[in-house]
Amino acid sequence: MTASNFPTQRAAITSVFVTFGLAIGALAGSMPSVMRNAGIGAETFGLGLTVSTVLTVAAMALGGQIARVASNRAVLLGVLPAFALSLGAYLTAATPMWFFITIPLMGLCFGFTDLFMNAEAVALEHDLRRPIFMSFHGGVSAGVGIMAVAASWLSTQWGTWAVAGVAGMAFALSWVMVERAIPPRALAAGKAAHVRTLPNKMPLMLLGIAAGLIIAAETAALLWSAKLLDELAPTLAAIAGLGAAFFGWCNAAVRFPGDRMRSLFGETALMVGSLVVSICGFVALGLSGSFLVSVAAFASVGLGLALLIPTIFATAARLVPENRAGALSFVSLLTAVPRTMAPLAFGIVAARLGTAFAFGLVAVALLASLALILIFKRKGHGG
Repeated sequence: MTASNFPTQRAAITSVFVTFGLAIGALAGSMPSVMRNAGIGAETFGLGLTVSTVLTVAAMALGGQIARVASNRAVLLGVLPAFALSLGAYLTAATPMWFFITIPLMGLCFGFTDLFMNAEAVALEHDLRRPIFMSFHGGVSAGVGIMAVAASWLSTQWGTWAVAGVAGMAFALSWVMVERAIPPRALAAGKAAHVRTLPNKMPLMLLGIAAGLIIAAETAALLWSAKLLDELAPTLAAIAGLGAAFFGWCNAAVRFPGDRMRSLFGETALMVGSLVVSICGFVALGLSGSFLVSVAAFASVGLGLALLIPTIFATAARLVPENRAGALSFVSLLTAVPRTMAPLAFGIVAARLGTAFAFGLVAVALLASLALILIFKRKGHGG
């Protein structure tokens, strides 16, 4: 890669990250409307999320093998149209059966897009030889912040089809940019491409389990925020997406300067501090009965969670430079149990004990994640 074409390639992959964020924002902001349209409750929605998450993890786990036969560019060009179609079908689901047909397909697309856009972003960071990875995830957060509140308004005023239409246009734009600007990279091949040949997988295992707990917390904050706010103030349903929106905006505010923070504080110290802030935010959500206080708590959670997964992914990829997609795939596989069981567990707790109580329990999961990161640091793997 030459310096002259780097800005175009960076813009193209950034567009994919932003579109990914818009998709998450569409899910978060329109969740109450989707549940009403499909005629499902909290437990059923939690089960659907669990099924979807299983397929997301499966897609990411397969990515290491796919990276040996297809470039990041090829996978993204194939999955982005499928992602747009499955998201649109999910958003407009009018029956429980259609909901359960569409949400697993969307989960597959989430997994493939997540893995290969991150693999391409890490490769670009390596080419430039300076930290830029956080800025890509800042694009995700900005997309979430913009779309979450827009989706809650559009879905209540116009219908979820309007949300699907806006998201579809973003997917089309990012596909064109990838097709024109992202080159096919050399495929991972040979013995070095297999993460299982590493003599010590413990660092990746610690990162993977911690990441699973953190992703479960992110999923809860994003996809259940509108439900909590809708319960606290039903008359404000049109702006129930504010929780996810403030989460996304605060995520972006931290992620864009996040690469400088990585260099200044070190990756492990940054993860520890971020987890402490996140835990405090979820405790506040569990205790608050106020719409405004809960919105502020979601903002705090957004600040705390902002740098965690990007830092874990960047650290994992750095540990296996011969096959970055394979390292991310291995870490993603280890996230399976916490991130797949959490949506169902959250849905059951929310239905029986209240959504706020379920958010309070997320703080306990993050305490376990904090312990894993401290073990990672103690064993000398942290930066």
